Amino acid sequence: MFCAQGGLDAEPPRPLADVRDDLARARRDHDAVTFVGGEPTLHPELPDIIAAARDEGFRAIGVQTNGRRLARASLVRLLADAGLTDVHLSIHGPSPAAHDYHTSVPGSFAAALGTLAAARASGLVVAVTTVLTRSNARGLGDLVSLLASRRASAWCLAVPHARGRAALAFDRVMPRLGVAMPFALHALSVAERVRLPAFVRGAPLCVLGPFARHALPEEPRGYGEPCASCAARSDCSGVDPRYLARFDGDELSPCEPVLRAPREEALAAMFVGVGEAAPADTSEVHPSPARARVALPMLGKVTPARAEVPRSAGRRAADALREIFPALYADGEPTE
Repeated sequence: MFCAQGGLDAEPPRPLADVRDDLARARRDHDAVTFVGGEPTLHPELPDIIAAARDEGFRAIGVQTNGRRLARASLVRLLADAGLTDVHLSIHGPSPAAHDYHTSVPGSFAAALGTLAAARASGLVVAVTTVLTRSNARGLGDLVSLLASRRASAWCLAVPHARGRAALAFDRVMPRLGVAMPFALHALSVAERVRLPAFVRGAPLCVLGPFARHALPEEPRGYGEPCASCAARSDCSGVDPRYLARFDGDELSPCEPVLRAPREEALAAMFVGVGEAAPADTSEVHPSPARARVALPMLGKVTPARAEVPRSAGRRAADALREIFPALYADGEPTE
């Protein structure tokens, strides 16, 4: 539904010799490597590729996967024996209905949980990524609790790029930040309570409020008008340009620079992103009708559109409260 690589031309698996050359070059500057896709577990020589990375001396070797093939414990053990140290798993909802809806593959939720169990049983670190969509925001808190109970090592919530299939299905996939982020912040608070290290990728710092310290750095996307005076702009990923074109970004506001917690840097480094993405969609974006837009600041009261609030609404609300809670009123005024 939302794969940012959708639309890229499919390429045959790269020969082992070419991958070995790439690993040798990468090792000159790095001591950790993650294999991304498509789906790396479909490569017929993946165990040999992981062994080659181990032989090059990489300290950490990861595989980014949807978890469908790795649900087989025997394959996980084979990769672990070859040198795999961590699995980067995609799970997009707390139930089969939610996750399988996003993948369009019945049974994929059960397979992903099977991979999580098999990887942890083999002593591997498991980093779970969830793409934030219009459909899964309300279940994020439950998902965090589930991941903690299944001993996931860390979790990252990723705001989608409007690339590939996510661009084609923009209005079905891309969440309005003002609506979705309160659920995301609740999920981050749940993660703190259950002590699951949690991160956010691709969200502007201003909408994260006190949870901005969980943000992962990312290449800048785009900035709205309020971002011009923001002290945190140089450290903020901004928002997708197509999002700005569609919604104007009226949730954005200037904020202060953020201090991140260094104690979780090793786990944060595991969330490497999607790798090569499809080209940006340059087709025209039709903005939302102006009368339908509503300002949605994160830390204050939502400001409704004028047409939504009759002038007499305040008096009617007061009269309703008087009828429901008469004890709160004395001499026509509310008591403390």
